[in-house]
Amino acid sequence: MSTTAKKPELSRTMLVVIILVIVVGVVFAVVAASVFLGPSLSVTKKNFTPYQSSVSENNNNPSSMTVSNTNGGVTVSSWAQAYVMLNGTVTARGFGSSPDAITFVMSNSSGNIVFQVVFPSSNFFFGASYSVDVHVYTPSSTQFNTVQIVTVNGDLQISSISSSSLTLTDTNGGITASNVSATTVTATDTNGSVNLTCTSCGSATVTTTNGGVTMGLSTLSLGGSYIVTSTNGNVNLILPVFASCKITPNTTNGSVSVVWPGVQLTNHSTTSIGTGSAVVNLTTVNGSITVTGK
Repeated sequence: MSTTAKKPELSRTMLVVIILVIVVGVVFAVVAASVFLGPSLSVTKKNFTPYQSSVSENNNNPSSMTVSNTNGGVTVSSWAQAYVMLNGTVTARGFGSSPDAITFVMSNSSGNIVFQVVFPSSNFFFGASYSVDVHVYTPSSTQFNTVQIVTVNGDLQISSISSSSLTLTDTNGGITASNVSATTVTATDTNGSVNLTCTSCGSATVTTTNGGVTMGLSTLSLGGSYIVTSTNGNVNLILPVFASCKITPNTTNGSVSVVWPGVQLTNHSTTSIGTGSAVVNLTTVNGSITVTGK
Protein backbone atom coordinates (compact mmCIF):
# COMPACT_ATOMS: atom_id res chain seq x y z
CA MET A 1 0.00 0.00 0.00
CA SER A 2 2.88 2.34 0.68
CA THR A 3 4.08 1.91 -2.93
CA THR A 4 0.62 2.69 -4.32
CA ALA A 5 0.36 5.88 -2.18
CA LYS A 6 3.63 7.36 -3.53
CA LYS A 7 2.73 7.19 -7.23
CA PRO A 8 0.36 10.24 -7.31
CA GLU A 9 2.91 12.30 -5.35
CA LEU A 10 5.62 11.44 -7.88
CA SER A 11 3.28 12.35 -10.75
CA ARG A 12 2.47 15.73 -9.24
CA THR A 13 6.20 16.46 -8.78
CA MET A 14 6.93 15.59 -12.38
CA LEU A 15 4.03 17.76 -13.53
CA VAL A 16 5.34 20.73 -11.55
CA VAL A 17 8.82 20.26 -13.03
CA ILE A 18 7.42 20.09 -16.55
CA ILE A 19 5.37 23.27 -16.02
CA LEU A 20 8.41 25.11 -14.65
CA VAL A 21 10.52 24.03 -17.63
CA ILE A 22 7.83 25.25 -20.04
CA VAL A 23 7.45 28.60 -18.22
CA VAL A 24 11.21 29.17 -18.15
CA GLY A 25 11.45 28.27 -21.85
CA VAL A 26 8.65 30.69 -22.76
CA VAL A 27 10.20 33.51 -20.72
CA PHE A 28 13.59 32.86 -22.28
CA ALA A 29 12.08 32.86 -25.76
CA VAL A 30 10.26 36.15 -25.10
CA VAL A 31 13.38 37.78 -23.71
CA ALA A 32 15.51 36.54 -26.63
CA ALA A 33 12.94 37.72 -29.16
CA SER A 34 12.64 41.14 -27.53
CA VAL A 35 16.39 41.61 -27.29
CA PHE A 36 17.40 40.32 -30.70
CA LEU A 37 14.28 40.98 -32.78
CA GLY A 38 12.65 43.84 -30.90
CA PRO A 39 14.95 46.62 -32.15
CA SER A 40 14.48 45.54 -35.77
CA LEU A 41 10.72 45.03 -35.52
CA SER A 42 9.83 48.21 -33.64
CA VAL A 43 11.45 51.52 -34.65
CA THR A 44 9.92 54.91 -33.89
CA LYS A 45 11.38 58.31 -34.78
CA LYS A 46 10.37 61.72 -33.54
CA ASN A 47 11.79 65.21 -33.99
CA PHE A 48 12.26 66.87 -30.62
CA THR A 49 11.11 70.42 -29.92
CA PRO A 50 13.76 72.95 -30.99
CA TYR A 51 15.55 74.83 -28.25
CA GLN A 52 16.56 78.44 -28.86
CA SER A 53 18.89 80.59 -26.81
CA SER A 54 20.22 84.10 -27.13
CA VAL A 55 23.97 84.69 -27.23
CA SER A 56 26.04 87.54 -25.89
CA GLU A 57 27.50 89.92 -28.43
CA ASN A 58 29.60 91.58 -25.74
CA ASN A 59 33.25 90.76 -26.43
CA ASN A 60 34.07 91.32 -22.77
CA ASN A 61 31.51 88.75 -21.66
CA PRO A 62 31.03 86.19 -24.47
CA SER A 63 28.72 83.22 -24.21
CA SER A 64 29.84 79.64 -23.61
CA MET A 65 28.15 76.48 -24.87
CA THR A 66 28.16 72.84 -23.77
CA VAL A 67 26.42 70.08 -25.74
CA SER A 68 26.43 66.54 -24.35
CA ASN A 69 25.06 63.38 -25.97
CA THR A 70 25.52 59.66 -25.32
CA ASN A 71 24.12 57.66 -28.23
CA GLY A 72 24.02 59.61 -31.45
CA GLY A 73 25.85 62.19 -33.49
CA VAL A 74 26.23 65.92 -32.97
CA THR A 75 26.47 68.34 -35.89
CA VAL A 76 27.40 71.99 -35.38
CA SER A 77 27.17 74.56 -38.17
CA SER A 78 26.80 78.32 -38.47
CA TRP A 79 23.85 80.29 -39.76
CA ALA A 80 22.80 83.91 -40.30
CA GLN A 81 20.48 84.16 -37.30
CA ALA A 82 21.54 85.95 -34.09
CA TYR A 83 20.72 83.09 -31.71
CA VAL A 84 21.62 79.47 -31.07
CA MET A 85 19.12 76.80 -32.06
CA LEU A 86 19.23 73.08 -31.37
CA ASN A 87 16.98 70.46 -32.91
CA GLY A 88 17.22 66.85 -33.96
CA THR A 89 15.68 63.42 -34.04
CA VAL A 90 15.06 60.76 -31.40
CA THR A 91 15.05 57.14 -32.56
CA ALA A 92 13.51 54.51 -30.27
CA ARG A 93 14.05 50.82 -30.99
CA GLY A 94 12.52 47.75 -29.35
CA PHE A 95 9.16 46.67 -27.96
CA GLY A 96 7.86 49.08 -25.35
CA SER A 97 10.24 51.88 -26.35
CA SER A 98 9.04 55.43 -26.95
CA PRO A 99 10.83 58.60 -28.11
CA ASP A 100 9.13 60.38 -25.21
CA ALA A 101 11.40 58.44 -22.82
CA ILE A 102 14.23 60.78 -23.85
CA THR A 103 14.43 64.04 -21.90
CA PHE A 104 16.65 67.08 -22.21
CA VAL A 105 18.44 69.51 -19.94
CA MET A 106 18.32 72.95 -21.53
CA SER A 107 19.42 76.15 -19.86
CA ASN A 108 21.12 79.50 -20.31
CA SER A 109 22.57 80.84 -17.08
CA SER A 110 24.47 84.11 -17.40
CA GLY A 111 25.35 83.30 -21.00
CA ASN A 112 26.39 79.70 -20.27
CA ILE A 113 24.29 77.63 -22.68
CA VAL A 114 23.86 73.97 -21.72
CA PHE A 115 22.10 71.24 -23.71
CA GLN A 116 22.24 67.65 -22.50
CA VAL A 117 20.46 64.54 -23.75
CA VAL A 118 19.21 62.36 -20.87
CA PHE A 119 18.65 58.69 -21.65
CA PRO A 120 16.34 56.39 -19.64
CA SER A 121 17.54 53.44 -17.63
CA SER A 122 18.08 50.31 -19.73
CA ASN A 123 15.07 48.06 -20.25
CA PHE A 124 16.56 44.60 -20.80
CA PHE A 125 13.28 42.72 -20.98
CA PHE A 126 12.01 44.65 -23.97
CA GLY A 127 15.43 45.25 -25.51
CA ALA A 128 14.72 48.98 -25.83
CA SER A 129 17.48 51.24 -27.11
CA TYR A 130 17.65 54.90 -28.05
CA SER A 131 19.75 57.21 -30.18
CA VAL A 132 19.52 60.96 -30.61
CA ASP A 133 20.98 63.01 -33.45
CA VAL A 134 21.52 66.63 -32.42
CA HIS A 135 21.91 69.58 -34.78
CA VAL A 136 23.32 72.83 -33.43
CA TYR A 137 23.13 76.13 -35.30
CA THR A 138 25.34 78.97 -34.07
CA PRO A 139 25.44 82.61 -35.20
CA SER A 140 28.22 83.08 -37.75
CA SER A 141 29.18 86.40 -36.12
CA THR A 142 29.53 85.04 -32.55
CA GLN A 143 32.84 84.53 -30.82
CA PHE A 144 32.23 82.09 -27.93
CA ASN A 145 34.27 81.94 -24.77
CA THR A 146 34.29 78.14 -24.46
CA VAL A 147 32.60 75.45 -26.54
CA GLN A 148 32.45 71.82 -25.40
CA ILE A 149 30.88 69.10 -27.55
CA VAL A 150 30.73 65.53 -26.20
CA THR A 151 29.27 62.27 -27.44
CA VAL A 152 29.99 58.61 -26.73
CA ASN A 153 28.51 56.63 -29.61
CA GLY A 154 28.29 58.79 -32.69
CA ASP A 155 30.15 61.20 -34.95
CA LEU A 156 30.99 64.82 -34.19
CA GLN A 157 30.85 67.19 -37.15
CA ILE A 158 31.69 70.85 -36.57
CA SER A 159 32.07 73.60 -39.15
CA SER A 160 32.64 77.34 -39.04
CA ILE A 161 32.87 78.01 -35.33
CA SER A 162 34.84 80.65 -33.43
CA SER A 163 35.75 80.24 -29.77
CA SER A 164 38.53 81.06 -27.35
CA SER A 165 38.52 77.41 -26.27
CA LEU A 166 37.10 74.49 -28.26
CA THR A 167 36.94 71.00 -26.74
CA LEU A 168 35.69 68.00 -28.73
CA THR A 169 35.37 64.57 -27.12
CA ASP A 170 34.20 61.31 -28.67
CA THR A 171 34.53 57.63 -27.76
CA ASN A 172 33.11 55.57 -30.60
CA GLY A 173 32.91 57.74 -33.68
CA GLY A 174 34.85 60.13 -35.85
CA ILE A 175 35.52 63.82 -35.25
CA THR A 176 35.48 66.25 -38.19
CA ALA A 177 36.02 69.94 -37.52
CA SER A 178 36.51 72.43 -40.35
CA ASN A 179 36.91 76.20 -40.61
CA VAL A 180 37.77 76.42 -36.92
CA SER A 181 39.02 79.61 -35.31
CA ALA A 182 40.10 79.21 -31.69
CA THR A 183 42.84 80.15 -29.27
CA THR A 184 43.08 76.55 -28.04
CA VAL A 185 41.65 73.37 -29.58
CA THR A 186 41.51 69.99 -27.87
CA ALA A 187 40.12 66.96 -29.74
CA THR A 188 40.11 63.56 -28.03
CA ASP A 189 38.85 60.31 -29.52
CA THR A 190 39.16 56.63 -28.61
CA ASN A 191 37.78 54.64 -31.52
CA GLY A 192 37.64 56.94 -34.49
CA SER A 193 39.61 59.21 -36.77
CA VAL A 194 40.07 62.96 -36.28
CA ASN A 195 40.07 65.49 -39.12
CA LEU A 196 40.76 69.07 -38.01
CA THR A 197 41.09 72.09 -40.29
CA CYS A 198 41.97 75.41 -38.67
CA THR A 199 41.73 78.83 -40.23
CA SER A 200 43.31 80.22 -37.07
CA CYS A 201 44.26 78.07 -34.09
CA GLY A 202 46.68 79.40 -31.49
CA SER A 203 47.38 75.85 -30.28
CA ALA A 204 45.91 72.42 -30.91
CA THR A 205 46.11 69.06 -29.17
CA VAL A 206 44.66 66.04 -30.98
CA THR A 207 44.67 62.56 -29.45
CA THR A 208 43.16 59.30 -30.67
CA THR A 209 43.76 55.65 -29.84
CA ASN A 210 42.32 53.69 -32.74
CA GLY A 211 42.22 55.97 -35.74
CA GLY A 212 44.22 58.30 -37.90
CA VAL A 213 44.62 62.05 -37.62
CA THR A 214 44.61 64.67 -40.37
CA MET A 215 45.28 68.25 -39.30
CA GLY A 216 45.40 71.20 -41.64
CA LEU A 217 46.62 74.58 -40.38
CA SER A 218 46.24 77.76 -42.43
CA THR A 219 48.54 79.63 -40.04
CA LEU A 220 50.79 78.90 -37.08
CA SER A 221 50.81 81.29 -34.15
CA LEU A 222 54.09 82.58 -32.74
CA GLY A 223 55.06 80.24 -29.93
CA GLY A 224 52.05 78.02 -30.64
CA SER A 225 52.00 74.35 -29.67
CA TYR A 226 50.52 71.73 -32.00
CA ILE A 227 50.56 68.18 -30.71
CA VAL A 228 49.14 65.14 -32.51
CA THR A 229 49.17 61.68 -30.91
CA SER A 230 47.80 58.41 -32.26
CA THR A 231 48.31 54.84 -31.14
CA ASN A 232 46.95 52.92 -34.11
CA GLY A 233 46.72 55.18 -37.13
CA ASN A 234 48.50 57.43 -39.60
CA VAL A 235 49.23 61.09 -38.92
CA ASN A 236 48.91 63.63 -41.72
CA LEU A 237 49.82 67.28 -41.21
CA ILE A 238 49.24 70.04 -43.76
CA LEU A 239 51.03 73.37 -43.24
CA PRO A 240 51.45 76.55 -45.28
CA VAL A 241 54.79 76.63 -47.12
CA PHE A 242 55.71 79.85 -45.31
CA ALA A 243 55.25 78.27 -41.86
CA SER A 244 57.90 78.72 -39.17
CA CYS A 245 58.11 75.87 -36.68
CA LYS A 246 60.10 73.09 -35.12
CA ILE A 247 58.74 69.68 -36.15
CA THR A 248 59.46 66.43 -34.32
CA PRO A 249 58.00 63.25 -35.88
CA ASN A 250 57.98 60.07 -33.81
CA THR A 251 56.73 56.74 -35.09
CA THR A 252 57.48 53.25 -33.76
CA ASN A 253 56.12 51.08 -36.54
CA GLY A 254 55.88 53.27 -39.62
CA SER A 255 57.68 55.71 -41.89
CA VAL A 256 58.12 59.51 -42.08
CA SER A 257 57.61 61.27 -45.39
CA VAL A 258 57.56 64.91 -46.54
CA VAL A 259 55.80 66.53 -49.48
CA TRP A 260 57.48 69.92 -49.15
CA PRO A 261 60.28 71.15 -51.43
CA GLY A 262 63.46 71.87 -49.51
CA VAL A 263 62.27 70.27 -46.25
CA GLN A 264 63.54 66.99 -44.84
CA LEU A 265 62.37 65.23 -41.71
CA THR A 266 63.97 62.40 -39.77
CA ASN A 267 62.20 60.09 -37.38
CA HIS A 268 62.79 60.99 -33.71
CA SER A 269 64.64 64.18 -34.68
CA THR A 270 63.64 67.85 -34.55
CA THR A 271 63.80 69.94 -37.72
CA SER A 272 63.54 73.74 -37.72
CA ILE A 273 61.67 75.44 -40.55
CA GLY A 274 61.94 79.19 -40.91
CA THR A 275 62.45 80.85 -37.54
CA GLY A 276 61.11 77.79 -35.76
CA SER A 277 58.82 79.79 -33.48
CA ALA A 278 55.99 77.25 -33.19
CA VAL A 279 56.38 73.72 -31.83
CA VAL A 280 54.89 70.73 -33.70
CA ASN A 281 55.08 67.22 -32.23
CA LEU A 282 53.68 64.29 -34.23
CA THR A 283 53.57 60.86 -32.62
CA THR A 284 52.13 57.49 -33.58
CA VAL A 285 52.93 53.92 -32.56
CA ASN A 286 51.46 51.90 -35.41
CA GLY A 287 51.28 54.22 -38.37
CA SER A 288 53.15 56.51 -40.73
CA ILE A 289 53.63 60.28 -40.58
CA THR A 290 53.26 62.58 -43.59
CA VAL A 291 53.90 66.33 -43.57
CA THR A 292 52.78 68.41 -46.54
CA GLY A 293 53.60 72.04 -47.27
CA LYS A 294 51.06 73.92 -49.40
